[in-house]
Amino acid sequence: MYYGYLSVIKMIETSLEFEKDAVRIYNEFAEKAHDPQLKEMFVEFAKAETGHVNGLQKLIQSIRDGEHEVKFYCPVCGWEVNFGKTPNVKDHARCRMCGVIFELIEIGGDYDIKRL
Repeated sequence: MYYGYLSVIKMIETSLEFEKDAVRIYNEFAEKAHDPQLKEMFVEFAKAETGHVNGLQKLIQSIRDGEHEVKFYCPVCGWEVNFGKTPNVKDHARCRMCGVIFELIEIGGDYDIKRL
């Protein structure tokens, strides 16, 4: 399901749980606050964290749906090396800045690249 994204998905899911907890906590603080400015601050924090929750959920969904592009920073020049949305291990991509060619590999459930 998440082939090539094992570590990424674990990190996103951990972040997602943290963000959901933050929304709950900030909402609780807002409910208990007596000062209107403090209440509004906690409401704004909860809204911001809700945006984070939504963004992380969309990212997971884009990976699940095969809509997330597999990209790496070129270890030679730092430019983006893009393997597209549905690459296969052993696909090649050339860095558009320095011209070095990389092969997409898999290590322990995660995509990685190898210089050719």
